[in-house]
Formats: sequence, C-alpha cells, structure tokens
Amino acid sequence: MRITILTAAALALVPAMALARPADMNADTFYVASVELLGKGMGALLDKRTKPMMAAMKDAGAAVKAENDAAAKAGRPLYCVPESAKKKGVGPRFVVDRLGAIPQQRRRALTLRQAWREILVREYPCS
Repeated sequence: MRITILTAAALALVPAMALARPADMNADTFYVASVELLGKGMGALLDKRTKPMMAAMKDAGAAVKAENDAAAKAGRPLYCVPESAKKKGVGPRFVVDRLGAIPQQRRRALTLRQAWREILVREYPCS
C-alpha cells in the first residue's frame, strides 16, 4: 500500500516536471556547473551535463529574444545588440563571466532565462 502511494505521488510530479523548460533552471545552479565544466577544458565535451546545459542556454536565449522581439514591435525593446556583436556571438566564457557578476544571493533567486534577460539589458542598453 505504501509503495503504491509513493508511486502515485511520484507519477503525479512527472507532468509538472515535463512542463518545466530548460531555461527555467536555477541561474546559480547553472553558473556553478558551468564553472566546473570550464575547468575541465576539452574534457567538458564528455561530461553528461554539457548537452542539457547547452539546451538550457539555447532555450533561455530563444525565450529572451522572443520577449525582446515582442517589445521591439511595441516600440520598446528590452535591449539592443549592435550588429558587430550579433556577428561575433557569445561564448561560454562570456556567459559564465556575466552570470558571475550577478551577486550569488540574487542569482539563486533567478531562473537562467531571467538572469540572461538581466545580462542582455545591462550589456546592450538601447540608446
């Protein structure tokens, strides 16, 4: 009986977990794991955390870009990336450095998407 109740409770959580987007990962959790992976150098490619973290960052970037595109259509973009920066793109070091600039207590309260939005707004303000 007890196992049945525990199994039912666990299965009830599965749909809620499936609805969570990768960009909803905690920003501090992402930052700590990213620092560890950067420390591994090329060995990070073999780490099982790399692909999910890349997916989380890609999802966060897409979500924030969609927010910015919608805001730009309304005439109030959140951030304005110069063409030179668009061509260059951002690398892992940029992401880790900018996440590290957010105080840890604040970073713990943010999702990766929220932190990325904050970073882009600060890095690329609209004039």
